[in-house]
Formats: sequence, structure tokens, C-alpha cells
Amino acid sequence: MDKVLSTVLLVVAAVVTVVMVINAVYPAVGESASALSSVSAKTADRVKSQFQIIHATGELDKNGTWQDINLDGNFDLFIWAKNTGTITIDDVKNADVFIGHDGSWERINHYDYAGSNLPSWNYSVENGTAWTQASTIKIEISYTAPLSSGEYRVKFIIPNGIADEFDFSL
Repeated sequence: MDKVLSTVLLVVAAVVTVVMVINAVYPAVGESASALSSVSAKTADRVKSQFQIIHATGELDKNGTWQDINLDGNFDLFIWAKNTGTITIDDVKNADVFIGHDGSWERINHYDYAGSNLPSWNYSVENGTAWTQASTIKIEISYTAPLSSGEYRVKFIIPNGIADEFDFSL
């Protein structure tokens, strides 16, 4: 009888222990699966949303002198970027634009956030209405005065963190 009672108590203890372990581990497994799914979706988005800056220049005449060629009252830089990914890149106005060279960088605000302050940037889609696969955008950065001649680098970062840089001379 003692052996039966001991066996019953051990079986009950084992069942209680298994239930406790399942209750502790199952939610953690579910949360891990959800986190992995979320990370996987973000990684897929980053892989699918790629772009490349293909050209950058200033509003210069054929002699390399700054001119207000488009007669908007500002001195402008123009940057073209091509969507080389497989999805449409949305929310472009929330991208970050940096201009400068080693040791001297300036973040440029989008036109919507800069108010009337310059420099600011805006963009237009060159061959469509959205920045879809294989489409090109033209980014116009407006300044009140011409930039000095020299080597520059532009860095463009879309909202999901994908970035590209391009070196150019003025």
C-alpha cells in the first residue's frame, strides 16, 4: 500500500510539474515566434526596397558658374535616385538627406518640415506618379546662396533605413 501511495504521489507531482513547465514555456515560444515573424517581415522589406543614387549636380552653367537656371530664386542641387528594388518606396518625404564632406555634414529638412527656411529639399518622380520599381526620382535641394566649389557627398536614407551615398564635384 505504501508503494501504491508513493507511486500515485509521484505521478501527480510529475503531472503538476509538466503542466507548470508547459505554462511557463508555451507563452515564451509564442512570443518568440511572433518576434521572429516581425523581424523576418522587416528584413524582407529592407531587401525588397533598394535604390541607387545615379547622378548629382548643381545648377551650373557650361562654364561651371552657379546660375539660377530654373529661375526659382534659389541655387539648387539636383540628385537623381533609381528604385532598384522590387517594391514601391513610399513616404519619401520622411527620408533623410545629408550633404557634406568628411568632418562637415549638414542634414537638410524636407520642404514640408522646413517651412520657409533654406536649405530644404523636395522631390518629383521622373517617370511616373510613385517611386515604383525602375522609376527615378529627382531630388532638388534649394539654397539661398551657391555652395563653394569642391568635393561633396550626398547621403539619402529612406524611412526603413536603407541608404546610399554618392560623391560629386561642384
